[in-house]
Amino acid sequence: GIAVLAVIGFHASPDYFPGGFVGVDVFFVISGFLISSIILRQLRRSRFTLADFYARRIRRILPALVIVLPVCLLFGWFALLPDELEHLGKHVAAASTFLSNFALWQESGYFDRAAELKPLLHLWSLGIEEQFYLVWPMLLLLLWKRRHNIAITIALLTTASFMLSIAVGQEKQVANFYFPFSRFWELGLGCLLAVVKESPGSMTQWLKEQMRWLSNDRWLSKDPAPSRRYLSLPSWAHSVLPIVGVGLIGAAIFLLDRRTTFPGWATLLPTVGAMCVIWARGDSWFQRRIVACAGLVLIGVISYPLYLWHWPLLSFATILESGTPESSVRIAAVLLSGVLAWLTFKLFEHPIRTRRSTRVAYALVGILAVFGATGLSIYVASGFTDRFDLNVRSIQPEPRTTALCLDSLPERRNVNYCKSTSSAPPAAVFLGDSRAQGVYDGIAALMGSRYPLTLLGRGGCPPLLNAPFKDTSKTNERDCNDVWNSFVKYVGDVEPAVVVVVGGGSDLLRRSAAALEMQGTPHQTREDAFRHGLRELIAALQRTSRVIYVREIPRFASAPSCFLRRARLPGSQCSPTVDRDAVEEYLAVYNRVVDEIEHEFPPLWVVDSIPAICDASVCSQKLQSGEIIYSDKFHLSPAGGRHFARASGLMFAMIDQMNDPSSG
Repeated sequence: GIAVLAVIGFHASPDYFPGGFVGVDVFFVISGFLISSIILRQLRRSRFTLADFYARRIRRILPALVIVLPVCLLFGWFALLPDELEHLGKHVAAASTFLSNFALWQESGYFDRAAELKPLLHLWSLGIEEQFYLVWPMLLLLLWKRRHNIAITIALLTTASFMLSIAVGQEKQVANFYFPFSRFWELGLGCLLAVVKESPGSMTQWLKEQMRWLSNDRWLSKDPAPSRRYLSLPSWAHSVLPIVGVGLIGAAIFLLDRRTTFPGWATLLPTVGAMCVIWARGDSWFQRRIVACAGLVLIGVISYPLYLWHWPLLSFATILESGTPESSVRIAAVLLSGVLAWLTFKLFEHPIRTRRSTRVAYALVGILAVFGATGLSIYVASGFTDRFDLNVRSIQPEPRTTALCLDSLPERRNVNYCKSTSSAPPAAVFLGDSRAQGVYDGIAALMGSRYPLTLLGRGGCPPLLNAPFKDTSKTNERDCNDVWNSFVKYVGDVEPAVVVVVGGGSDLLRRSAAALEMQGTPHQTREDAFRHGLRELIAALQRTSRVIYVREIPRFASAPSCFLRRARLPGSQCSPTVDRDAVEEYLAVYNRVVDEIEHEFPPLWVVDSIPAICDASVCSQKLQSGEIIYSDKFHLSPAGGRHFARASGLMFAMIDQMNDPSSG
């Protein structure tokens, strides 16, 4: 109950429960403890079989899952746009094979903004758990039959997994979050606790036996393991442990947040806290009155279907709102998930779990396979674009990378946008953050057959070089300076005639001082820092190439999907337009800096993006012809890229520069 409430609190209201994501880690410990306790008891009675274990896991996990997945697919079919349904199909297919963590690993981090638009994001934890249980029962059975010291072996494996998590987390946080072997230690703590609770008289005596066993190397032999006696604690410890445990979990929920390196050392707070609660007997006042209160127990009983239901409802609400829904909508989604969880438990989960027939397990696996195949077919069919008219289909962005570009790039680590029109050295190189793709695609469609073009971009990294910015809340921006140094090096190596820098970063000039830590002199302002970074970049690129700078493309309050979608939340405000005055006011400080840089570097050609998107009074995501020129709030669609190339004058500026004999 505590675990699932923490996760729901984080998903529904991260400002109030900033570390609520640790509820999953609490559940990992609980799961490891419960499953290992059951297996050990059955081994002791010579009643354990792998077939029975996996049949019970199927009856426990699949009933609720085979309800939630088709409901998500059905809702997605009517409410989601093609690319959204395509991703949902992919995630349903991954969930049906318990590989969600690997699928999500390749897309984005758990704490990224894009994660909120993935209705099955939360199934990463189910993948970790089931991957653990593919190997753990067999390993435990092997240790039991060979009479190895199970406690020492689990302790060593758990420690190894934890150290792997610490090592990987230093460099690759997203990989560390989803990688099963750097997560197994959390379940291992529960497994170790299960062994300890089934063991020896006093703690001191038990530890001495384990150390004696380890020092004699008998844990690798077939000699009998230490005797099993119940591990007792002083009575006062059983009263204190649950209070300490809940306190540690509470500290994690309210003190950690998405900026915390996680998993890592901080993960010990919720996991050790869970161990303390589990270790204590259930007869203390705190256990009976607080932890075992009726409401919390009820939530615990339906915790699994509640976990499955709550996030799809919140995520679908975010998708339909094209942004974070009002608090009343989020509260309604949580309450509805509670009702659905109770109905799922009463009508499906509990009745099926009590049936011992193997045919039930086979039927559940077959049903899950059907839904997995359905999800895969939706993914292969790109979300069945024929469900919508041409306007909707035209906003789907092109692929971010091409093999032609990736194969020619010596260093790929920092790049997530890499495209080329030819294997020849590029005549023009496009550089920028994610906005650069739409501009490149438009130019490539119009000029790609005549000129070799290349795009290099990194989402979340505006074009600034050696800018003294540091914002730890943006994990994807921590290595942006390395990214831009590598881009400058690439330009220096290939020496294209023209470099097109697609501008961005106005939000850096607007973030609060509390969120943005400045490096350098104390009196330096964000505007000074931005000016320095842009100056450094332009100067570095002009050493080898003519530079065209495209001013930041206007952003909108909502995506085209908001007004194109068949279903919307009541009261949703969707409009394809925004006042030009509002856009110019938002970009005023940014444009002032660009004006200064333009005067400082006379060869620099600056392209203004606002006239290409706006008329005298209004900026619009939709042309008078009906074409949609944006794919979301920030990025141009393929049609928008082509329109922008002509309307902004960028195409003509590039032709002029590339045909100029003095341009390199």
